[in-house]
Amino acid sequence: MQLAEELGVPLVTVIDTAGAELSRRAEEGAMAGEIARCIRDLLSLEVPTVSVLLGQGTGGAALALLPADRILAAHDGWLCPLPPEGASAILHRTTGRAAELVAGQGIRAADLLRCGAIDHIVADTADAGLEPDRFSIRVSAAIQREVMVASRIPAATRLRDRTERFERLGQASAATESLPVRSPMPHL
Repeated sequence: MQLAEELGVPLVTVIDTAGAELSRRAEEGAMAGEIARCIRDLLSLEVPTVSVLLGQGTGGAALALLPADRILAAHDGWLCPLPPEGASAILHRTTGRAAELVAGQGIRAADLLRCGAIDHIVADTADAGLEPDRFSIRVSAAIQREVMVASRIPAATRLRDRTERFERLGQASAATESLPVRSPMPHL
């Protein structure tokens, strides 16, 4: 982040994490402070930023890399502070109801697009692993397009909008039912 700021080049973050270890050792390692600093730094960067949610985005690490001017997600990408299995275990004392929670939490890419948490879904096949080269080309083109879009926005406006979007993120999933569906940009 500091290097991007010093060089005046856009920053792209990539999210694909199962989340942090939920243990005493992780807490003692001051991960919460690092997550907070990362969020603070991303929210204050003056260069254009793009975040790419490639797969699962779970936990503080995923949330720490999310604040950006433009946010993309793979078709099967999802984002939540706690894995659905963990939420199911807490709420129902079993991981067997995780799929039920996913549907109600609004954490899938389509849900995130609908509520305005992301800007674009990058199309893929049933499994992007079956066509990695083609998928990589689509992701690269989408990143390039979003960097161009973010670069055209005045820095003060980008910083304000980035912060407002991140502040609304926690409210977004609760309001997904009442928000209109946004038209996605054309797939590449």
